[in-house]
Amino acid sequence: MLSGYQFTVGGVIMLIMGAAFGGKVHAITGQGIVMLCYLGFISAAAYSVWGILLKYNPVSKVTVFGFENPVFGFILSALLLEEKNQALGIKSLVALVLVSLGIFIVNSRKREG
Repeated sequence: MLSGYQFTVGGVIMLIMGAAFGGKVHAITGQGIVMLCYLGFISAAAYSVWGILLKYNPVSKVTVFGFENPVFGFILSALLLEEKNQALGIKSLVALVLVSLGIFIVNSRKREG
């Protein structure tokens, strides 16, 4: 709930500051409005899942998965934006494996104490 208020107040402040410094919207299209609503929904869903995960799991277990953001971003850009030449390069694949391996190691290690 607090995140919703923060996003709303932050958005209003950004609108005011943008208008005060001469920012203008040159075109408003239906596609742009749909995309803005979609991004808002995705953000709200992500914060809801994040909150639920934190409610039932230790913070140290949940936060480490934030490091998977580049991995999923990379995979989705390869699939949706057709950046397959870059995505299938050896350096990129090694980097993705190392990031995922690091997350696995951190979460699989038993905590002492």
